Amino acid sequence: MQTPPSIHLTMGPRPQAATRIHQSWARCADLDPALLADPNPLPRADLDVRREAHRHLLHAAEPSLEALGALADAAHNVVLLADASGLILHERGSRSFQDKARRVALQPGVSWAEPLRGTNAIGTALHDGRAVRIHGAEHFLACNSILSCHAAPIFSATGEILGILDLSGPADDMRDYVLALVQRMARGIADQILGESPLRRLDFRLGQGPENGGHALLLLDDDARIAGANEAALHALDADWERLIGTPCAQWIDGPLHTRDAPLHRHDGRPLTGRLIVPPRMPARPASAPPAPRPAPSASLRPEARPLPAPDAVSAPLLDQAVRALDAGLAVLLCGETGTGKEVLSRHIHARSTWRDGPFVAINCAALPEHLVESELFGYEPGAFTGARREGARGLLRQAQGGVLFLDEIGDMPLALQTRLLRVLQEREVQPLGSDKRVPLSFGLVSASHQNLKALVAQGRFRADLYYRLQDMPLQLPPLRDRHDLAAFIDEAYRALGGRLAADARHALARHDWPGNYRELFSVLRRLRCQHPGPVPVMAGSLPADIGQPADAAPAAPADGPGHAAEPDHPPGARPHPGTGLRALERHAIEQALQACQGNVSRAARRLGIHRSTLYRKLK
Repeated sequence: MQTPPSIHLTMGPRPQAATRIHQSWARCADLDPALLADPNPLPRADLDVRREAHRHLLHAAEPSLEALGALADAAHNVVLLADASGLILHERGSRSFQDKARRVALQPGVSWAEPLRGTNAIGTALHDGRAVRIHGAEHFLACNSILSCHAAPIFSATGEILGILDLSGPADDMRDYVLALVQRMARGIADQILGESPLRRLDFRLGQGPENGGHALLLLDDDARIAGANEAALHALDADWERLIGTPCAQWIDGPLHTRDAPLHRHDGRPLTGRLIVPPRMPARPASAPPAPRPAPSASLRPEARPLPAPDAVSAPLLDQAVRALDAGLAVLLCGETGTGKEVLSRHIHARSTWRDGPFVAINCAALPEHLVESELFGYEPGAFTGARREGARGLLRQAQGGVLFLDEIGDMPLALQTRLLRVLQEREVQPLGSDKRVPLSFGLVSASHQNLKALVAQGRFRADLYYRLQDMPLQLPPLRDRHDLAAFIDEAYRALGGRLAADARHALARHDWPGNYRELFSVLRRLRCQHPGPVPVMAGSLPADIGQPADAAPAAPADGPGHAAEPDHPPGARPHPGTGLRALERHAIEQALQACQGNVSRAARRLGIHRSTLYRKLK
């Protein structure tokens, strides 16, 4: 067997690391060290299936990938997320280094498990269940010696490895602090997943210093038995998952566990600082309805979506009404401001409805390319038009068969297409392009719009008959500012990212009007966490300048009412006079964006945060 080179033992005080690397090399003895990388990743369709199966992990990792990806980009590194088999699902960071990494197949769709790639950070961390740095020639395969890699496992609440977080760069760039950073981010992802559990959560610390392992989290079932724990809890209680899971919490912690903010102690008397968190329960289903199963990871929210907050006294009845309506065969129409979580709510409706065993197909009507919209929706036969796929396509409507079809931004659908959609909904069958056969359809229908569809009907921009077909059960989603528990919700959302808010910051955030609702809030919180990654609570002085202004401090709304999107930022010196009307402000912002983008409408729309078709409409 080839022996690890002496560099493994002379790179500094890393005796334990050297031992682990020798052990890994021994496990890889059957591999040829001269083996070249196989740059043959999974086909895109197969990789998409793997990503779909790990939606929950990808969603929880998104804030950490965003923050770590920004650092990696600046340092000419890449950050990678792999699943529990070692297959890389996602990458962020430096484009130039991504190109170099692909020379050794360090890219999405490729497995870096030890039996395939030899000693490497992803595979070795996966085998050992511990964070590891593999630098340069410490890699078993010689071709991988161009890399310096740092990886840490992401654990479930019961100790299984869910995935691996890795930061890799060139071998001539090794920084001692990187492994600790990757470990902290991996634990933050695990805490995010644990924090989304509907079980009661005990959030505590053993002492106040960073040496005490950070926030410990325990999940408690209805009998106050431990159903899950994070790594900090293992440290605080001097235990492991095998000893903890299933045991009564009272076996480890003294104190009342049925009340919030109660004083707690370890059995040895050492005080614990923390509190009990009781998430709001989902409303009970009607007795006649079948029980809703626990969603599988593949039925979770897509990674780029933000989680719908647990229903409060306002939104919980909406969810219940929507499920009952959908189960009764009615079409549900979700109305509300931008960012109120209409798609996420629709996914919860799907998960609790009788259609839950079928697919959830979301269609953004504003984003469909106009020249392909019919073929995308209705499908087509082989050779139906120039450029068509040889095997044809089922179309999105047929993909929703047996599940839920979600039509987002329905108000942006072209009038000509509205006519065809109405016919499909009336007849419950579709005729693919190039076919003389009709295919029967069966699905639950949920639509959504931030626009006033009734006003669009009056303006002749939306068909009245389609409007009445879609709104069997119209439901208005409340804006974020109407939550009665807004301050507490913001506090919990930021804790889920691994940070803490000082009281003045929490109150300032709660006073903000949040015109972008949940989408705006989560964007602000992620940015704050990226700017303040440490354990020190964020103070109000660190918040963006426009945060904390109450709604009545904003310029008065024009006579045509509320519901407009937030004004885009203007460059210094370019902001119009504050007394100017909102429509004039909007026109000025559009002109500024078009000027900055040299007349390119698509780029200007992206800069303004609106769809291209919306910008064209505003330019008329």
